[in-house]
Amino acid sequence: MQETVRVQLNFALDRVKEPVIWHLSHYYRLKFSIRYASIDVEKGGYTVVDFSGEREDLNNGLAWAQEQGVEISALGINGANEWAI
Repeated sequence: MQETVRVQLNFALDRVKEPVIWHLSHYYRLKFSIRYASIDVEKGGYTVVDFSGEREDLNNGLAWAQEQGVEISALGINGANEWAI
């Protein structure tokens, strides 16, 4: 069953140029919609993203991103907190 989660991905300066969202889409089969982003290659930044996919893929993909040093904040599930930032 497909689920959708909204998360905020917080990138430290050394992770800003890494293709984290592409990796999550390609290797974990997650569909994504970028809702908002504020990235600075000199300071770091964050991106608010809706990810859709199977629960196991969502869990595994987001766990992988955390292992890569990306901080993740859950903002909503299946449409909850539609405009949370």
